[in-house]
Amino acid sequence: MQNGPPGLYFDDVVVDAALVSSEMPLEREDVMAFARQWDPLPVHVDDSAARAAGFDGLTASGTHLLAIKHRLLYDFGFEQTVIASFGFDEIRFRAPAYPGDMLHVRLRWIEKRLSTSRPGKGIAKHYCELTRGDGTVLLSLFDTILMHCRAPREEEQGA
Repeated sequence: MQNGPPGLYFDDVVVDAALVSSEMPLEREDVMAFARQWDPLPVHVDDSAARAAGFDGLTASGTHLLAIKHRLLYDFGFEQTVIASFGFDEIRFRAPAYPGDMLHVRLRWIEKRLSTSRPGKGIAKHYCELTRGDGTVLLSLFDTILMHCRAPREEEQGA
């Protein structure tokens, strides 16, 4: 029996299990619009400047890639079950992302434990990669999150 909305709960986390999201296209217009507002480096808004810097053309901002990574995590049903992130560790921008790339997330659970200070909650850590369709890793990081448990622990029910 499920308590609460559907989604991936702490109880569903299996250490060493992997999840893969759907694919999302990286659109040129989105790269430029994001960069103009949040990270207007020439390599993000001007093809000539990007080529002069040694890239194959316009590149997506790392901050934009983090936002895409975060959006793709919702494929896993986190919107109703994750409460907060305690922060990212070892964020690495490993390769440039270009308009036309098809992006997806690969996530692998590293560890989990019940919260000692928040009943009915668990803490889980995962390693996450944002990759393009050819398997190239563009972004990687570790994230530790606070999640709802599917059902209260017995000691919380007065048993």
